[in-house]
Amino acid sequence: MVVLEAAIGTTGLLVGCVPLALGRILGAMTRSVGLAPPTDTQSSADLSESVLLRHVPALRNTLAWRSLGAIRTPVHRCMVDDHIFYVKREDLSSPIYGGNKVRTLQHQLAVIESRLSRATSDAETARLQNVIVVGTGGSNQVVATAVHARQLHLTPLHVAWVDKDLPDLDNSLNMLSALSFPLLSASTWGRPLPMVAHIIKTLATGSGIVLPLGGNNPAGVLGQVGGMLELAEQISAGEVPDPRRVVLPVGSACTVSGLIIGVALCRRLKLDAFQHREFKIIAVPIHHVFALLARTTNFHKAAFARFMPLTMRHTIEVTTKALHNLGGPDLREDALRILADEVEIEARADLVGKYGGHSEMSKARAEHFDASAVLTDAAGAPVPKPWMCGHFCAKALAALMEEAERSPNAGPLLLWQTKSAVQPRGEVDEWEKMVHMPMAVREWADLGQAQSKLRPGSVDTRQGAAADYRHLTTLVGDSFEDRDGKQELR
Repeated sequence: MVVLEAAIGTTGLLVGCVPLALGRILGAMTRSVGLAPPTDTQSSADLSESVLLRHVPALRNTLAWRSLGAIRTPVHRCMVDDHIFYVKREDLSSPIYGGNKVRTLQHQLAVIESRLSRATSDAETARLQNVIVVGTGGSNQVVATAVHARQLHLTPLHVAWVDKDLPDLDNSLNMLSALSFPLLSASTWGRPLPMVAHIIKTLATGSGIVLPLGGNNPAGVLGQVGGMLELAEQISAGEVPDPRRVVLPVGSACTVSGLIIGVALCRRLKLDAFQHREFKIIAVPIHHVFALLARTTNFHKAAFARFMPLTMRHTIEVTTKALHNLGGPDLREDALRILADEVEIEARADLVGKYGGHSEMSKARAEHFDASAVLTDAAGAPVPKPWMCGHFCAKALAALMEEAERSPNAGPLLLWQTKSAVQPRGEVDEWEKMVHMPMAVREWADLGQAQSKLRPGSVDTRQGAAADYRHLTTLVGDSFEDRDGKQELR
């Protein structure tokens, strides 16, 4: 399992031992989905719903896109103690499973659908239906792909949970959610050899598609560019002040790279946004190894990073090249300049903690947020609080609150909320699947404790029951009818 562990950054020592294999594996993942033009069905949809295609119409004939039933995410005003900031509610992007991965999948799944529609043989169809999604036990990418691939009636996925995160009820819930949807297979770190063999063979032979870690490939990143264009429209419309800081958690660097390119595109289009003289994007790594590399090697920005998948530099290089090849503007130099001058990486060990769960700092901030935060919409009406999970969002929240306390009157702050407000449950009995998982996986799931008083629950595969956690989930069925002409989960 060592090569794959190095690829996901869970064993820092191995990164130095197998750099060539690491780069090849991650590079192959980045290229696996590819790009494709829209199908006739995709082209007949209302493409004005895609903010990227609306602002760069040249992409309408070159880049596949599906709405996935997503909505324009609101920006809410938040008050914690005497501090006011704004929250871009990506968590509300879909009623069946939201979060930042929806934008990633709008292009990725559409590309897979497009490639399938153009298959010229049964063998090619079979290859394109062999889709593997890779993540750790608490991966949002895995859940989002299982939910939204089903929405497009794509063939069920192979899921590869390559490693465990810190035990946390939120992480256990994500695995249970994914298990509740039809899967061709679900492999785990509890039985690693067949899983690793399947992934390596698929990448080496091109016998299928491997969705990259965190959705980091050009198709996925371009979805996040649209998110920044959407925020620019909201700023221009006066729905939110032009922020001095945009703060977000960073895993695979897909979302943050898309936001950087999005700022470059907004400025190229002369949109009235991101003009604050002290504008910066504050990126908070969620993985302790990536945080260490950021502190010691300038991991995301250094010249060598252009050759390292999962860095901001590499992601910007390959995505801006793809955008230009598709008929869009050449934003490489602009985006790299923003990366160099307007992105701060907040990678302190006390803030980041360990991958998959809270640091002491993020836990304290999340508990205070749950107890005291007041959020309102544009009309001043109260709205529910977002889910400040320890794996992702709470670390960015902690960094934002530090900034608010350090410079209380310096200018508006905005949090990019990435964790879905919905914990989905499909029609498959996920509990039956979980109790038959390998012992190592069950022990990990059982150790996950609830981290918020707002979401009490537990998972105990030895003596518990599904009722111990199902009140935290939302049942989504298999009846569809969406505005793209397909059926959609209700």
